[in-house]
Amino acid sequence: MNILSNKMEFKDFTAGPDDKGRRLDKIIRIFLNNTPLTEIYKLLRKGLIKLNHKKAKPEARVEEGDVISIAEFILKSETNQKISETVQANTFNNSKLKIVFENEHLLIIDKPYDRTVHSKEDGIYKDVLFYLENKESCNCSNNTKLEKSLSFKPGPLHRLDRRTTGLLVFSKSIEGARWFSEGIKNHTIHKKYYGLAQGELKEKEIWQDFLSDSESTSSEGFFTVEENEDGLKAETQAIPVAIGKHNDKSFTLIKYLIKTGRKHQIRAQSALHKHPLAGDTAYGGQKQKDFKREFYLQAFSLSFPSDNPLNLPNEIKISLSSDFIQALKYCEIINPGL
Repeated sequence: MNILSNKMEFKDFTAGPDDKGRRLDKIIRIFLNNTPLTEIYKLLRKGLIKLNHKKAKPEARVEEGDVISIAEFILKSETNQKISETVQANTFNNSKLKIVFENEHLLIIDKPYDRTVHSKEDGIYKDVLFYLENKESCNCSNNTKLEKSLSFKPGPLHRLDRRTTGLLVFSKSIEGARWFSEGIKNHTIHKKYYGLAQGELKEKEIWQDFLSDSESTSSEGFFTVEENEDGLKAETQAIPVAIGKHNDKSFTLIKYLIKTGRKHQIRAQSALHKHPLAGDTAYGGQKQKDFKREFYLQAFSLSFPSDNPLNLPNEIKISLSSDFIQALKYCEIINPGL
């Protein structure tokens, strides 16, 4: 039987401004991200994927208004695979997203403890995609729908470690992704964290170190970072908020203002400057048996320029989580004035 008969059904997708000049195979990979690239090449050769209703080569450049046609049986197979993955991704406990802010450009969530961003097993990115791909409209006041783009896919715009909680930003538009990324690069967007550290930090300190990946791994198998004069510069302000005691040991609630965004920056620099996060054994912290978490580090504030084009407020801020507050109570820090 000839699978290219006239009965073959195709679904058409029209390229928009963001797709102009992109390679055809790169755009198709967004639709068929479970399909190997070699298989996509075969589908193009067989005419099961077309550009402007004609066969096309993988390297063909797409223009605004071009029509990409994909055989429906291919899309159905891809959809079934995505449904299976999504069901699996949403069987985890506490997978419901805590949405802090949303408009047509950005989605900002309160990331829970002990969840990675990208992991295939328990990554929160799958929950975000499930939410964005299945909702009719966002929860913002203008009720704008998520705009579709052939080339653009929502994604995280920065990272938080598995055991770091708090504000995590995802893009919903290419405009939002570009503006936020540029703001981080140019230091016009500011991120603030609270962390519970060992020892007494009595005055504000500015930490400047050069960090690079270590050649050794932690007990959990991930690569840590270490001081290295050939590494990338990391700069952090550490501001003491309150000092307490637990089991005759001193602890400090510290506000961290980071100027750069290096891997494990706060954890590594805290250790380098003799105040490791309490319980962060990968960076020299001592395990705390009374605490529910391995360590406490929460991204609590994002500040934006007042004249930003995305209609963001000057600051988005969340309160400390209940278990973080409980850890402070163990340290006799009852009302830190946050």
